Amino acid sequence: MTPPGPVFTLGRDTLPPLSELRHWIARALPRLEADHLWAVQLVVTELATNAYEHGEGPVTVTASATFRPCSALLEVHDDGEARPVAGFPRPLAGRGRGLVLVGDLAREWGVRAGEAGKTVWARVDCGTGTLAACAMRAEPIEMDPEPC
Repeated sequence: MTPPGPVFTLGRDTLPPLSELRHWIARALPRLEADHLWAVQLVVTELATNAYEHGEGPVTVTASATFRPCSALLEVHDDGEARPVAGFPRPLAGRGRGLVLVGDLAREWGVRAGEAGKTVWARVDCGTGTLAACAMRAEPIEMDPEPC
């Protein structure tokens, strides 16, 4: 599978470089408003972490955006066949909230089976859910937009 556009790959030989992934998203989608970019970074981090922890093989991430309407499409592929499961974690549980967050921030998300593995995708729009409407930035964000 050769995804279109920019690609970020997480190997399985080290801990996933999630900070690098968030910086990559900011470079791949430079014209998103800060709130929209923050939501996109959170969603892609959760999807990539889920694929890394529960999938197989390398994890590849692609991102694209449209600006009228303002929307980002994130796709995370791994070679495993097991589909992700959104859980209902206990209040004090330290895990299990990733797909719940994705569902809250994304307009829609889903899973596409492929010949080798699966792709979990999410579409994060401006002006939906907890995000205010935003316009396309005339210039890329010059500061470090990473929230943490």
